[in-house]
Amino acid sequence: MIKIFLAGLLIFAVFPVFSSDEVYRDAGAGAFSFLKIDPGARAAALGGTGVLNSGSLAGFTNPALLASIETGAIAAGHNQWLGDASQNYLAWNFIAGSVKCALGGRFLHAGDLEMRNEATSEPLDTFSAWDMSFHAAGAVRLGMFDLGLGIKIIREKIWLESSSGVAFDAGLVVHPMTNLDIAAALQHIGPSVTMVDNDFRLPSTWRAGARYTFGLPIGLLALTGEVRKPLDNSFSAGSGLEYTPKRWLSLRFGMRFFDDSRDLTAGMGLSAGGWILDYAFVPVNYAMGTVHRFSLQRSL
Repeated sequence: MIKIFLAGLLIFAVFPVFSSDEVYRDAGAGAFSFLKIDPGARAAALGGTGVLNSGSLAGFTNPALLASIETGAIAAGHNQWLGDASQNYLAWNFIAGSVKCALGGRFLHAGDLEMRNEATSEPLDTFSAWDMSFHAAGAVRLGMFDLGLGIKIIREKIWLESSSGVAFDAGLVVHPMTNLDIAAALQHIGPSVTMVDNDFRLPSTWRAGARYTFGLPIGLLALTGEVRKPLDNSFSAGSGLEYTPKRWLSLRFGMRFFDDSRDLTAGMGLSAGGWILDYAFVPVNYAMGTVHRFSLQRSL
């Protein structure tokens, strides 16, 4: 099983050689693109492997991961995205009998965007855009299977135009053997939305991945791989390596594949007294800067 898993990660490293640089045929077909930005710093540091490494922010990515929580928690975070765009989010995880639940919301804002009707040296004006979503999710454990469902209300405004919608998520995590987790998720499933009298589909996405944890003489080593396919883009993949030499410290490194804007990622996690602080460093190509992500969690 370990050999199969490692072979899969090797495929992630080889396939980009055969990837195409052409624009995907359905690029721009989906609205609410902000939904494809995973909020968590831990997953970002591990090559974007959010289908298994979202932790307390599972309600935003794979609701089935909630079945593994052992106590309630509040998590919040900030992502300084590309340019002046930023994303903030808040999540509350709690246990209701045999169901593990999560409520949360996130807000993305981009200001001082230049408006032009044609190619000019100076813009006609500037405008802003913002997106928000409110999430609710729940999960249960049934033997070796964790099952989760989520719903979210979404709204977007660009200059004077706005649109609203509803979407659903579904997730599955399987624990076939000790130290091995296999996960799959369907995200952003829902009806089309209308913006400026035009109908747009949601950025429906499927994701699948696996994680294997090794016991070392000092600490633990977890290796994760993930593949994903959104409606409006081609396949992408990621892998992450997380080394935890002490319970209070985790070191993280990752790689994103089939993504010409990003490749190497890194970060770390610190924990003490019920608090967990995660940080991710994601360099971006094409002189677009560097993305910094922070997440803070408090156990209840």
